Amino acid sequence: MRKVLIFIPLLFLNCKALTKVDTERSFKKISTKNLIKNVLEEEVSYNSLFIRSKATITEEGSSNQINLSFRIKNSDKILISGSLLIPLFKALITKKEIAFYEKIKKTYYIEDYNTLTSIINFKLSLNSLEKLFVGKPIGDLKGTRFSQLTDIQNYILESKNKKVQITYVFNPFNYRLKEQKLYSPISKNELTVQYSNYKIIEGKSFPQKIIIIAKGKERNLKVLLNSKINRIDQELTFPFEIPNDYKKTEL
Repeated sequence: MRKVLIFIPLLFLNCKALTKVDTERSFKKISTKNLIKNVLEEEVSYNSLFIRSKATITEEGSSNQINLSFRIKNSDKILISGSLLIPLFKALITKKEIAFYEKIKKTYYIEDYNTLTSIINFKLSLNSLEKLFVGKPIGDLKGTRFSQLTDIQNYILESKNKKVQITYVFNPFNYRLKEQKLYSPISKNELTVQYSNYKIIEGKSFPQKIIIIAKGKERNLKVLLNSKINRIDQELTFPFEIPNDYKKTEL
């Protein structure tokens, strides 16, 4: 159960199985500038989302299943709740910090982004986490230098940042994100996120299946999310309060 409860921070602390496209259909090679422009034009916009997911978390050959719910207020906060017959934990992600508490051991932690950024060698923020869960590139496409790799099935962008290498794989026909990968040559940590089973809901396209693979020196973690968008642009509440008798813990 421990691996389930620390699922949120491990995503960033610690193959390619891409959905195949029809190779008989040809797609036009375009410049990197135009590719980024098209990707940004096709990105979905929203004010709020309520997502329910069934998560399968695998580590060291053992798996656990858990029910997750995500309440997202765009660019403001994310509330993640985990349950398995009974409530297990909550995590509140804001612009300032990540707060988390779990009910079994009655512990909690609160970390700011500066602390987490120093650990993972990548500039972590509320926006980067939100993008991860809705199928958007984690980094800033406009503010990063990319080279375009040759591929017969996809558009692929690779960053030229030496500290953290970022790779994005896009569907060449609708510019949906299929995979994004972050690799740190310094820490040797690698995060791969794969997206598939996109579904159009109220005119907006979201991935219903997300596979998150975190590889580190000491542990590997795989998370499979089968998700369903329950509500879009509706009023949401974000109930989160750490009980007074819980003890603080560290990552």
